[in-house]
Amino acid sequence: MGLKSAIIKTILYAKRNGIKAAYYAARERMELESGPEYKFYPPSEKLLENQRLSYKSWIENGDSVRISIVVPCYNTPEKYLREMIESVLNQTYANFELILADAGTDEKTAEIIAEYSSKDPRIVYHHLESNNGISENTNVALEMVTGDYTGLLDHDDVLTPDALFEVAHVIRKSMINTRTVKFSNCPVRLIYSDEDKCDAQQMHYYEPNQKLAFNRDYLLSNNYICHFTVVRSDIIKKLKFRKEFDGAQDFDLILRATDGEGDIIHIPKVLYHWRCHEASTAANPLSKRYAYDAGKRAVEDFLRNKNIPAHAVELPHVGFYRTEYDADVFDARPDIGIIGGKLIDKNGTIAGGIYSEEGEILYNGLKKEYSGGFLHRAVLQQDADAVDLRCMKVRPELQKLYKQMLGVDYLDTTRKNINYRELDSDTQITDKGTKIVRSTDRNKDKEAKCAVISDSIAFCKAVREEGYLILWDPQIEKKLK
Repeated sequence: MGLKSAIIKTILYAKRNGIKAAYYAARERMELESGPEYKFYPPSEKLLENQRLSYKSWIENGDSVRISIVVPCYNTPEKYLREMIESVLNQTYANFELILADAGTDEKTAEIIAEYSSKDPRIVYHHLESNNGISENTNVALEMVTGDYTGLLDHDDVLTPDALFEVAHVIRKSMINTRTVKFSNCPVRLIYSDEDKCDAQQMHYYEPNQKLAFNRDYLLSNNYICHFTVVRSDIIKKLKFRKEFDGAQDFDLILRATDGEGDIIHIPKVLYHWRCHEASTAANPLSKRYAYDAGKRAVEDFLRNKNIPAHAVELPHVGFYRTEYDADVFDARPDIGIIGGKLIDKNGTIAGGIYSEEGEILYNGLKKEYSGGFLHRAVLQQDADAVDLRCMKVRPELQKLYKQMLGVDYLDTTRKNINYRELDSDTQITDKGTKIVRSTDRNKDKEAKCAVISDSIAFCKAVREEGYLILWDPQIEKKLK
C-alpha cells in the first residue's frame, strides 16, 4: 500500500472509530508490513506443460468441461484490458469462451477486442447500447454463456495460467467419483480459489487471501470467497445478478449460490491477481462506499429469506459485518449447537477460545486490540471445529450430552462470573458439580490446560457429529485468572 493511501485510511478509520482504535489498527498494519514479505511464485513451466498434456488427453477422451468467463467492461485502460485477455488466452486449459460485455464509451476497447477475436473465436464481444449498471451488464453476458460452468473475472484483473485447469480438475474429479455423466448434473455447485493483490504494473504482489474452506457464518461477515469464483452455469443463470445490490453484486450472488444442494469447493492456491490502482476498491476502500452499504443489505436480505431474525451491523473495518440476532441465538438458528468466545491472558493477548480439530489455538498470542491481519479474521464470527469450555454456551438439547461426556453439570461459562476450569487449577468432581482447587505446580498447570483443550475438542466433535454447527463469536470475551 502506498504511503498516501495508508495515511488516508488511518485518518478515515480514526474519524469512524476513535484515536485509540486507529492507533492499534495502524500499529498492527506496521507490524504486518515489517514482517516476512509475501512472494507469489508462478507455476513452473514443467507443471504448465504437464497440464497441457493432461488437457489434451481429456479432449481426446471427450470428457472436457467447457468454462465460460464473463467480463463486464467499462472504459478499461488498454494495458489492463490486454493483460486481462492475454491471461485467459495463456491458460493451459483451452476449452473456454471469454465473453466481454462492454458498456463503455471508449471505441478503443472494441478495437482491441476485435484484434484478439479476429484471431481467436473463443472471444465473444458484445457492445451494450446503454450502461445499465454492473449487474444488468453482466446479466447480458450471462445470457450469452454456452459453457457448463461460468467464471467471474473483472476487466482489470488477471488469472494465473493454471486457473482454469485447476477448476476443471475439481469438476472432473467429482464427475469420476460420483459417476456422473452430464456436467449439468455435477455435484460441484461452486468453486473458489485463493487470491492476492498486485500493483498497477503487476510487478508487486501482496496481501494474499489464503481462504478457509466453506464457512457460512464467516461468509456472512464478509465476501471472503470473492475471486476466482466459478459457478455451475444453470445455477448462475437462474440466480442472475441483482441490480439493487450493485457494488456488492458478487457478494449477493455468492450468498445465494452457496445456499442449496451441492458441493462448494475451495482450491487452496492463488489463481487470481486483484489489481490495485487509485480508482479500485482494493486500493481505496471509500472509492465505493456504496458497495459496503450494498454488502450489508445483501447479508440482511439473505437472513430475511432464511427466516433468521437478525440484522447486520457494520464493523470498524469497512466491508466487514457482524450478525446481531433479534432473539436468542439458539431460537434464531436451530443449526447452531454451541457458541464460544475468546480467552484473554494477563498480558492482554488471545490464549484460547477457538481451536482446529488438531488442537491448534487459532489467533494465539494476538493482542486483543488487533483484528488478525489484513483480513481481520480474529474479530469475525465464524464456524469453528471447536471452542473452549471456559467460554461456552450450549444449546439446551445438548446439555445432557455435556454432562455425559464431561461428568459435571452444564455451566454457561460465557457469563463473566462463572469459570469451568482455570489454567492454574486442578479440578475435583463433587455431587454439586465442579470444584476448583488452586495449584502452584507449573507441570499440573500445563496438564490442566491440555486437559481442558482436549475436553473442549472432544465435546465439540461430538456436537458436530450430531449435525450442529459451532459458532465462534469474538465479541464474547473472558479473562483468564
